[in-house]
Amino acid sequence: MRPYLKTTVAVCVVALLILGVVLWVFQDDLRATRARAAHPRIVLVTFDTLNVLFTGPYGDGVELTPELDRFAAEGVVFENAYTRVPITLPAHASLLTGIEPRDLGVMLNGDYLVDEFVTLPELLSQAGYRTAAFTSLGVLSSKFNIGQGFDHYDDEQPRRWYRTADEVVAAADAWVTANRDAPFFAWLHLSDPHEPYLRKGAPPDLRLLIDDQEVGRWTLASKESFSTRVTVPPGRHLLTWEPLREPRADDGEATALVLEMVADRGLEELMPDAFAATEGEHWLYEPLTLEIENRNAEPIELALAFTGRINAPPPSEVFEEYEVEVAFADEQLGLFRRRLEELELDDDTLWVLSSDHGEGLFHHGAIGHATTGHEDQLRILCILRGPGLPAGLRLTGQPILTEDLMPTLIDLLGLRHRSRVSGRSQSGCWRRRGCPEPRRWWAYGASASREEITALAGYDWPIKLLWHKSGRSGAFDVAADPREEQNIAGGRGRRPDPRLAELMDFNDRIPQEIRAIQRAIDERSLGELSAEREEMLKSLGYLGN
Repeated sequence: MRPYLKTTVAVCVVALLILGVVLWVFQDDLRATRARAAHPRIVLVTFDTLNVLFTGPYGDGVELTPELDRFAAEGVVFENAYTRVPITLPAHASLLTGIEPRDLGVMLNGDYLVDEFVTLPELLSQAGYRTAAFTSLGVLSSKFNIGQGFDHYDDEQPRRWYRTADEVVAAADAWVTANRDAPFFAWLHLSDPHEPYLRKGAPPDLRLLIDDQEVGRWTLASKESFSTRVTVPPGRHLLTWEPLREPRADDGEATALVLEMVADRGLEELMPDAFAATEGEHWLYEPLTLEIENRNAEPIELALAFTGRINAPPPSEVFEEYEVEVAFADEQLGLFRRRLEELELDDDTLWVLSSDHGEGLFHHGAIGHATTGHEDQLRILCILRGPGLPAGLRLTGQPILTEDLMPTLIDLLGLRHRSRVSGRSQSGCWRRRGCPEPRRWWAYGASASREEITALAGYDWPIKLLWHKSGRSGAFDVAADPREEQNIAGGRGRRPDPRLAELMDFNDRIPQEIRAIQRAIDERSLGELSAEREEMLKSLGYLGN
């Protein structure tokens, strides 16, 4: 080939490459323009620790959630939605990236989401959306890099490691009002159903007296941090912490109001012979009285800082408060939606309502979450409502996983995601192409304090294989038996379900999966380990008390 021909060919190849890049960029710009026109606003609301059986769309005869009921009637409900892990940070990281926790390296609360993963807010920001998040738990702090891609990440915490739904909605309301004329993506995280099970404005459960004079009242069950100052005149006095909580008929031996002294200034001087007795926790079955003496001629200012909790709350109290908190979160969702209606923004808003995981609530012996693989902790809420979505559609067969939400939204918006994700778009379920092919998947429970896997659930839906480190195991048809009360694995003279014979290869993989998940826990991405992080995890019940 002559030199000038070689040069010509090379120039043409370069030109074609440049043209290809230009067309690619142009197509992306066109997709983004179409997305903003069809879906100018996207609102993601995640309910933390929501047992779906306490909601109208999922529970029989439940009347706690009229706002969720309204969304369900207007949109698409995935009746069988699941998380791979009943722990807040990894579940939300999976939702925002479309990638399962073990591939993210985010396995427990306190882990770190590395920058290499592309998040939903990053994609939406590139497509011209303003992005903001309003979170309510310390485990979703921006310190763990869960906020990457958000223009505004509001994780401000008051005197406690959580915000109530009204506080989150107020912050989101202000931002939405200021950005009402621009395409936006807003994420609201509501954690009221999370422990501590305590309604907004609960009455005080503790008071402090010096002699017979009341100094103040507080609600230790809120797990807030409190401080107070006490003026101690010269002479001897009695400092009394008096519990105000009314006992319940189903209180257990371990049910108690617990006071934890965090710091004090001046108390050592007033009771030098017994100062050590004031440090740490005090279980207040009865009033706690300290004898103090001011040997000075002038009054002494005593500064106290403390926190507390309810230990082993009884079922009657847990269920009562849990229902109130679920209803309160639903009410605040409705207030936020009505605010968008007032601003004339609701009609073309794409709403995505989900939860990160459930809560045991004494079923199968678990009151909380994180360590087991039962349905009450792994089933989640999933409702989509907005332009282009059918109204009143209930998808009763095809399960959706947390990591499916991100690719589903990208598909709905008509955007392109170049990175690999483990989730699959479910938008075909209401389009001509139909739902994706069924799949098997694994879910796990883990202990933050021991940093180990404690439960494994293998799904070939509707059949579920379940292993627990404590020794409990079995198999369940979770479509017919969602509360897992009938073990179909056989035993005690009962034959196993014939369907299990087809899952022998799946069952044989359980030891391998346990090792793989434990390895992922051991090798996960960790942020800065600090006393603040440890205290936050402890206050939310992940490291014990």
